[in-house]
Amino acid sequence: MGFGGKIAMMTAICLVACKTGTMTVDTLPGIPDAAYAKGVSAPFCGVVGDVLVVAGGANFPDKSLLEGGAKRVYADVWALSAGEWTHAGVLQDSTAYGAAFPVDEALILAGGNVCGEPTDKVYELRLQGGGAVIRSLPPLPEPMAQCGWTRDGDRLYLVGGVGTTGVYVCTIGDYHWTRLANLPEPLVQPVAFASGGNLYVWGGYNPETLEVSDKGLALSLPVIPSESPWRETAPIPDGGTFVGATGVTLPDGRLAVVGGVNRAIFARALHNSPEDRIPYLSKEPAEYRFRQTVYAFDPATERWAPLGSDPACALAGPGVAVRPAGGLYVAGGELKPGVRSPQLFSLFW
Repeated sequence: MGFGGKIAMMTAICLVACKTGTMTVDTLPGIPDAAYAKGVSAPFCGVVGDVLVVAGGANFPDKSLLEGGAKRVYADVWALSAGEWTHAGVLQDSTAYGAAFPVDEALILAGGNVCGEPTDKVYELRLQGGGAVIRSLPPLPEPMAQCGWTRDGDRLYLVGGVGTTGVYVCTIGDYHWTRLANLPEPLVQPVAFASGGNLYVWGGYNPETLEVSDKGLALSLPVIPSESPWRETAPIPDGGTFVGATGVTLPDGRLAVVGGVNRAIFARALHNSPEDRIPYLSKEPAEYRFRQTVYAFDPATERWAPLGSDPACALAGPGVAVRPAGGLYVAGGELKPGVRSPQLFSLFW
């Protein structure tokens, strides 16, 4: 059965559930589009009202990365309501690897990769009559992509990413970003979280040294310039990294993190020679050992605890959003370098 047949079957049956320990995985209908049926990674993902929105993202629709295929980045906006997807509109630019903040019946979409380069553009996305209404907001102080992001109360934070060590903050409603601090080193694809007067940052890799971080850092807020701002906090569970992972704040105030690469395997790949490319990309998905355990960080104790584990969560660059009825939505992501997952599902524990 081809992708189109699978999508039709998934839409007809609506949800399929399987139980894995303390965590349940419910399969959602697939996006009814030939390109999205191949899966995308790093889309904008969030909930507007009670509607799941997935927008943008990137994949290799014609040939795989192993076969020398070209990456395509999308501008489509898809909305899932009452078990059915609708094409709600298009973004101003085809974008992936940006930040999505759920804010007051809207999503704030910040940064990302446009035409192969980081962008400074920021938008507000609302749904009206089933369609996406998008307006421009003040731009970022510098282009940002593959950064960490988080919301705490009325403040939004962006952390690091490609070509910057900047830590930026804005207030909801104002949306003028200011530089809060600098990271101790460049970090691409970190996970960020703000709570209780602290801004936390985990993982990421340094594109200059090619080191892959397993550390946790914390910044006390407000920042006092005369003091050394960063301290170490709980490291990433199991000595791994959160490169390729996505974090969201749960209603109970904890941070949940889904997916991510294997630290040792990814670190070796950063040092690959051109001759290593084909052997590295030729492995089966399981050999890359992407993280399948979902972890939660409790800011009250500064400790990590597993929420559950399932092979469906072994993804890099998934879209993740908090589900209004509880649990999480997970959309797409990489199964292995250059190969995307067409699956969308919910997690419960």
